[in-house]
Amino acid sequence: MADKINIQPGQLYAVTTGTYKGSNMVVIDNDMESVNFLDLPDMVPRNISYIDVKEGIANQILELLETLPQDIMNICIKQYEKNISNRQ
Repeated sequence: MADKINIQPGQLYAVTTGTYKGSNMVVIDNDMESVNFLDLPDMVPRNISYIDVKEGIANQILELLETLPQDIMNICIKQYEKNISNRQ
């Protein structure tokens, strides 16, 4: 089992390299298998494996910018849920 990483809903990460370079990803929720993000500015829901997120943080691919205020987080959650339901 992977070591627990300190990732919490509402944290905003910048993607510094790779496919999603330039994106900002808001943590919506997470468990030991994966982390659900809302990719900004495109408002795309993303599910990334826990191990990939852990490695991204360790290798500075994901850089923590801030923890969003609760009112902004609530908007992000609603947008995430809307976009997930539109996929089905």
